[in-house]
Amino acid sequence: MRTKQLGVFTRISILLFAIIAIISLMFTGLTYLSVSNFHEASTQLLNKDVAAHIAKFTSPFTSKGIDSKKADSVFYDAMVLSPSVEVYFLDSSGNVIAYHANENKIRQKKISLSNIKALIASQGTLYIKGPDPRDPVNSKIFSAAEVWHQSKQLGYIYVILGSNRQVNSMLFSTYFSGLVIKVLIVIILLSVLVAFFYINRLRRSYNTVLSTLEQFKKGDFNARFKLKPHDEMEPITTAFNALADLLVINIDKLTKAGKERKDFIANISHDLRTPLSVARGYTETLMMTEGQSGKAGDKEEYLHMVYKKIRQVEDMVLQLFDLSKMESAEFVTKKEPFVFSEILQEIIHESYPAAKEKNIMINTAGIESAAWISGDIGLIERLVQNLLVNALKFTPAGGQITVALFPKGDNIIFEIANTGSFADYNIVNWFNDTRDDILLHRPAKMGLGLVIIKKILMLHGYSYTLTTVNNYNTFSIAIAVHNTSGSHIVSS
Repeated sequence: MRTKQLGVFTRISILLFAIIAIISLMFTGLTYLSVSNFHEASTQLLNKDVAAHIAKFTSPFTSKGIDSKKADSVFYDAMVLSPSVEVYFLDSSGNVIAYHANENKIRQKKISLSNIKALIASQGTLYIKGPDPRDPVNSKIFSAAEVWHQSKQLGYIYVILGSNRQVNSMLFSTYFSGLVIKVLIVIILLSVLVAFFYINRLRRSYNTVLSTLEQFKKGDFNARFKLKPHDEMEPITTAFNALADLLVINIDKLTKAGKERKDFIANISHDLRTPLSVARGYTETLMMTEGQSGKAGDKEEYLHMVYKKIRQVEDMVLQLFDLSKMESAEFVTKKEPFVFSEILQEIIHESYPAAKEKNIMINTAGIESAAWISGDIGLIERLVQNLLVNALKFTPAGGQITVALFPKGDNIIFEIANTGSFADYNIVNWFNDTRDDILLHRPAKMGLGLVIIKKILMLHGYSYTLTTVNNYNTFSIAIAVHNTSGSHIVSS
């Protein structure tokens, strides 16, 4: 059977209580050590002259060795003064030569002189412990003094000032059974109380966050966090609210884009159906007249119309293919420097037969410019072709088309204008709109040629406008001049 997992705040509470308990125990231990050390240090400082007084007034050292009677007197006086005081007489090398105890109780008969000399040098002000000959494992506070006779060092008086066990027992019975334990209990209770209220506050914020996330999960994309300022969860909730707002905006955009794509496909379907219906009508007429006598010229005209409409559908399909390719995420323009006028002159030259057929005059100005630009040559060629085809299509017989190229600051301005009926107001506004998603808002009854023109301009980042003034529809495009240190190809 699977055991129920503890909640996150239950685990936090247990962890926090454990931390408080550990810190409290550490506090207790540190307090105990601090008070114990303070007591020992103060005892050592107060009794720093004990060994010096013995050396001065009742020293048992003589030039021949230790006076046993005086030594016994010192031991007796020390015992009367304090039962915990132990006096040892050392020779100049630190060997214990006299003491008041059974010999089998002395476990260390030679004392290192380093701590003794350090204490004497500090005049008893340092907190230094030394070994107890009876209990060498546990160092204890001491007092020490040198013994001299006629410029000759006879040895040392080494006085152990107290027993750690007795001191610790006294501290425990006085401090830890009273004030320290009471303070400790108060600290633990206050810490647990503060932690409890703080964790409850976190729990409420956490539950609010979970509730909002659950609403969002169920599809309520308007669900937002409403926490108080300076709440611990505020950075997370603020970031989520911003992310949710962005997600809703993107969802709205995708929904709108989906609808616009449906409208776009519907318009394209209508554009494709019209020439196909015409071609089908003429084909059915030809099939009905098959085997019947009739004018050969009429049949030829019907076939010509069918061919024309099929070519129109083919052109639209190719335009759709090109537009789809340019709108794909993988599409990248292959920009390189080239002389723009060379492509322009070539396409204008190719357009003369179609213009002559409709008695349209193509006027040019400045198209011999040797200025270099940077762009995708194939796309720029398609751009110019579509502009000229569009101009030829909407220029009436006997009209005029003007193609101009002239410098302006760091740019060259490419303009193509045609006479005839002004472009529809909706088409002009659509073409001049620079929004990223404007291609999806194609006005009704507008061909794909302008869509491709606008897409190529957007891919290159060129500035462009369509104006209808002075009896002309004018496309104006500003192209940055490319500075190159290589050789320029000058057009002929």
